[in-house]
Amino acid sequence: MAVETVEPEVRRVRRLQRYRIRTGMLAWLLHRLTGIGLVVYLILHVWGLRALTDREAFNELIATYHAPIFKIGEFLLLAAVAYHALNGLRIVLIDFLGWHPHSKKLFWTLAVVCLLIIGVGGYPSLYA
Repeated sequence: MAVETVEPEVRRVRRLQRYRIRTGMLAWLLHRLTGIGLVVYLILHVWGLRALTDREAFNELIATYHAPIFKIGEFLLLAAVAYHALNGLRIVLIDFLGWHPHSKKLFWTLAVVCLLIIGVGGYPSLYA
């Protein structure tokens, strides 16, 4: 008859240590978070489109969109779309080409491309 000698607290810590954030988990987590953010944005965008039926409400909505907080929101939207699209491309490449030992390099390469897109596209958005 075997007796378990590991304390319950030690087992809990070991269970949490299993989940080290590696490249694949980081890619998965960011893909899910940007996906949720894009769905929330689309809901708000469609909700804002209801102002198209009233001319005054539409002009008020457009004036609100020129606030500085919306410039930051535009930048974050660009970042979410760029990352989600490029990571989706990475997932498609992995699915069609098979899991490859260079998938980590592919993630970091697409992350650099994503940062370039965010930098080039986000600069005019923030400083307009």
